[in-house]
Amino acid sequence: MKTGRRVVITGLGVISPIGLGVDAFLSSLRAGRTGEGDITCFSADNFPVRRAFEVKGFCARDYGLQAVDPFIQYAVAAADQAFRDARFETADHDPYSLGISVSSSKGGVHTLDRYRERLARNPSAILGARVYSSVVPNFAAQWIARRWKIQGPAKCYIMACATGTASVIEGAQMVSSGDTDFCIAGASDASIVPVLLAGYRNMRALSAGVMRPFDRRRDGFLVGEGAGMVFLETLESAKSRGAKIYGEVLGYGYASDSTDILRFDEKEHALSRAASLALDRADRSASDVDYVNLHGTATRAGDVYETLEMKHLFGSRSASLPMSATKSMTGHMLGASGAVEVIACLLAMQHGFLPPTAGLEQPDPVCDLDYVPGKARPAQLRTVMSVSMGFGGHAAVILLGKV
Repeated sequence: MKTGRRVVITGLGVISPIGLGVDAFLSSLRAGRTGEGDITCFSADNFPVRRAFEVKGFCARDYGLQAVDPFIQYAVAAADQAFRDARFETADHDPYSLGISVSSSKGGVHTLDRYRERLARNPSAILGARVYSSVVPNFAAQWIARRWKIQGPAKCYIMACATGTASVIEGAQMVSSGDTDFCIAGASDASIVPVLLAGYRNMRALSAGVMRPFDRRRDGFLVGEGAGMVFLETLESAKSRGAKIYGEVLGYGYASDSTDILRFDEKEHALSRAASLALDRADRSASDVDYVNLHGTATRAGDVYETLEMKHLFGSRSASLPMSATKSMTGHMLGASGAVEVIACLLAMQHGFLPPTAGLEQPDPVCDLDYVPGKARPAQLRTVMSVSMGFGGHAAVILLGKV
């Protein structure tokens, strides 16, 4: 970023429908493997939504967290991976030098779903306290702070489906400004519960079958779950520690569109405005970008809006600039999506490939950009962009670079 200290990412952690841990996640990204399947976390036989992208094979007992909501479990597990990957021992550092920027767009909805009938029958204070301790979105950050004895600033930004991107941005800002020297940042969501799925279905945002971003047959997204966490520190610190550097946070941008709670207006240009701000803060131009990780939710209007905004931002170059929607593999992980997509971008830069858009077989003539359909492609990437949008008109963009 133009001002402040240079901030790099030296640790990654991911709990996702396509892999637990970075290695499994990377393998699935390269293979174009999807995590879609029948819903197993509740009986969906008589429910109108029967497919989702669930996390598979995760054991909360490995972390001693079986009593708390899955969104907390996933957040702590991903943070543990990120600390280990960064080879960072919090006990060796001043606890006030480490910050937290961890959030969730929904909080503990599994807990609410599990206990709502019991609470209605017997609204006891003890049960209410147990529910409360697993529901509030910032409690994942509190569990991380407790486990690693972190006493620096803790922030919890909620921006609907842009939450994860905002969390990484604000964590980087904390380090850049000197508010803290190190930061664990990311987001977690576990929202495959009837009430939320019914809500998305009522909004006509959910697919009836398969999630196909930018395909002419697309009819919406399917919900995913999981968490993404990154470890942030200054470039100087990373070099002195001999840490592996995945990439640098070059710039960021925010914008909002107040036209409609569910849809963005192409005349307002909120997304391209946020992207332009990110490029400006990074002192880069649109011609420097090698790849864009799109929001790509496979909704009829959303994919068209995003395509038009990329054309508005990149002009004639948009036709040849590779972009893709990794939600086609992970599902829409809601607030966690942006953080997981930052990780996808960093892995793509490090390993030299373009993540594909799975399920894109019959391109929509209106969506006519290079979305890397079906299969990953080799590519040397130095500057990548990840964009997120959220219900309520939130737009957040982060620019990452190879060091």
